[in-house]
Amino acid sequence: MQPSSCEIPVTLSSAPLISVLAQLSAPDTEMEAVFASLHRWLDEQLHAPHFLVLDGPSLSYRGSPLSAAQLMSDQGLIAHLFKGDTTLVLNQADLVARQLSKQVQLLPPKPHAWIGCPWRDPDGHRGALIVFSTDKHRYDDDASRLLQQVADLVRQALQSRQAQSQLLALKQQQKRVEHQLAQQEKLLSVQHRVTQLSRQLLPLNELCSQFHQLMGQLLPCRNFYVALLQQEAGQLEFPYMVDQFQRSQAKTRPLARGLTEYLIEKGAPLVLNAAQRRYLAETGAAEELGQVARSWMGAPLVIDDEVIGAVVVQDYQQQNLYGDEEMQMLSYLAAHIANIIIIQQAHRSLSETQQALEGAVDERTRALQHEIAERRRIESQLRHDNLHDHLTGLPNRALLLERLDQLFAQRRRNPGFNYALIYLDLDRFKMVNDSLGHLTGDSLLMQVSARLKRCLRGSDTVARLGGDEFAVLLDSLHEPQDAMNTAKRIHKMLSQPFLINNEEIYSGGSIGIAYCDNAYDNPQEILRDADVAMYQSKAKGGRQPVVFSSTMREAAQKRLRLETELARAIEQDQFEIHYQPVWRLDNEHLVGFEALVRWQHPRKGLQLPGKFIEVMEETRQILELDRLVLQKACHQFAKWHEKYPRMARLSVSVNLSSEWFSRQNSLDVINSILRESGLTPEALRLEITERSLLGQHEQASVVLKQIRRLGVRLAMDDFGTGYSSLNYLHRLPLDIVKIDRSFTSQVHTEQRARDVVLAIVHLANALNMKVNAEGIDDIRQIEVLREMGCHFGQGFQLGHPIPAVDVPNYIAGKNTKH
Repeated sequence: MQPSSCEIPVTLSSAPLISVLAQLSAPDTEMEAVFASLHRWLDEQLHAPHFLVLDGPSLSYRGSPLSAAQLMSDQGLIAHLFKGDTTLVLNQADLVARQLSKQVQLLPPKPHAWIGCPWRDPDGHRGALIVFSTDKHRYDDDASRLLQQVADLVRQALQSRQAQSQLLALKQQQKRVEHQLAQQEKLLSVQHRVTQLSRQLLPLNELCSQFHQLMGQLLPCRNFYVALLQQEAGQLEFPYMVDQFQRSQAKTRPLARGLTEYLIEKGAPLVLNAAQRRYLAETGAAEELGQVARSWMGAPLVIDDEVIGAVVVQDYQQQNLYGDEEMQMLSYLAAHIANIIIIQQAHRSLSETQQALEGAVDERTRALQHEIAERRRIESQLRHDNLHDHLTGLPNRALLLERLDQLFAQRRRNPGFNYALIYLDLDRFKMVNDSLGHLTGDSLLMQVSARLKRCLRGSDTVARLGGDEFAVLLDSLHEPQDAMNTAKRIHKMLSQPFLINNEEIYSGGSIGIAYCDNAYDNPQEILRDADVAMYQSKAKGGRQPVVFSSTMREAAQKRLRLETELARAIEQDQFEIHYQPVWRLDNEHLVGFEALVRWQHPRKGLQLPGKFIEVMEETRQILELDRLVLQKACHQFAKWHEKYPRMARLSVSVNLSSEWFSRQNSLDVINSILRESGLTPEALRLEITERSLLGQHEQASVVLKQIRRLGVRLAMDDFGTGYSSLNYLHRLPLDIVKIDRSFTSQVHTEQRARDVVLAIVHLANALNMKVNAEGIDDIRQIEVLREMGCHFGQGFQLGHPIPAVDVPNYIAGKNTKH
């Protein structure tokens, strides 16, 4: 327990102690001197040659020659004192006893008497007053009470000192905040004024003067200038400059290696102290021109990412005046000056433009009528071009639809008004284009256009829809037969030869007719139906025009459904491969199989290629089908070669469509399938038709040679049915020629067929090629073909196409279902 006020010794009221405590409470006194005075007072009162003050975990005062390490040992008396919270008085006997019991470890010189008074504040902060003597002395209870009371007073004084220090720190922080707010208010005021000035159309030097005055409120900027780069003139222009050492400033100076040029080159704000400027001078990067500044700062003037100049402030007396805040303010000002320059340039340009416009207004007025007339002419021409075919000059699809719209409206007003649409597609136009060239094809289209015009009345419309397709719109029909009569005239006209470059060219055409019907909702529908009728005419050989009927629409819808089903069939892998055996005719050995695709329709069952191949060719789905068949056949034969040694010598033939020669990666696809399947290239035969080469034999030749270099064998299918068989045969890297079944079927009955086949065999032998006759359906055909020297054959007589699961049994000579 601490003694009450009446128990406090008189010595506590001594003036020296009161003075010491008062000084200790003051936050601005030197604690070391105050504690030294307290030490002297305690030494007088209770013999304290050694005196320690701990405030927190470290010594605040050490009035002892002992080192801090000796005093603050983990096993020393101070650590022992802090294990409790009460005053500890240890005389010689107590010290020895505690050392022997290893409670403490006394380091020399060892104390003879020792008092420690600890305290702990409510926040856990600890402290202590300690006195000890190394000579023979003994502390009694009075000494302990005195030191305890002094410790309490010291603790209170330190708490008061800390509170006053915190209060003082808060006041200082408040002053700093008030100063910052004042500075911020001044900064905002300056920025607001800068913004206001920037909007005034004053001369640049006058604006810069006011900017200079405003900047002086924020930073030392007695010396201030604005420099503009004039690259073509090789100089700097100074629209504004105030410098205490240059009373008569020049408006310009030549470009040099000055700090301003260095700043413009860097294109970023710079604050350069003396050391940095010396370094730039020593390295030759930049040098100070004129009077050397002690503080230097600059910001670039930037317009559209191009540096056009700089704003610079400098001071010749003081160092390190500028920092980040000053740089930000100068950059802010530089941005406004750059905007002012942009605005002034725009005003000058506007003024010059206005003068130029005023000078040209008379001339423009005179030319205006001419321009308006020319514009109308161009607009008329553009409209004509947008609505007419550029080659033939005929109306195009857009104009045809406009006129159909007009007829639709007229029929709604007058139900007795009749019209019809004729859709025309030229026959053999692609062959003309591919064989004789596009110029000849264009000439043919122009002659067709001229003949169509002669076949029609003045009120009728003939349009070119694109490519070799035309449409004829017949209005005000009295009888439906009028449209058929016109179509027949057109058909007869197209059957006549066309004379182009002194050569007669026959074309012909397929024609469809659609009559007006109240069921039509828009022109596209009647155009669609006329197109459907035209395709019906083409399917019948184009011999006569065909009138659209509802059954044709059903057929078109059926065709659309078929296209959709085929797309789904590819996606769901509904196609399977059947294999037809290929035999060597002289020794009757099996040499391979031809892969033939079948469609396993989910409702209709197995479908032969005749049901879907033509549609897939027209929709370009044939590419994916060919890839699928090639992939399946190669993987299947690779497995058979590995599993059945007797099949290792057998090859597989796969048909490729004409689309393979127009795809960019055809070679990569074949190579990739061979690599993935593991089938050797020599075991693969790729078959092409003469029709697939039509119009692209040069490109096909390149692709086929690349395929042949892989080791894959090539065969021409259906040979003898094309237009230029002999022309292709000697130019392509073929291994096998397949005689079309139309010749094979008659070889045993018709001498003409035998002559053709024999000619093909002799030609193939001369070109070092083999001959395969397909479509052998009679045993007599085999004998005739063998006598002619035909190498291979296939057909129902030699073996029907069989599913993949039956091929191993077929090889083994077992019965199959086919």
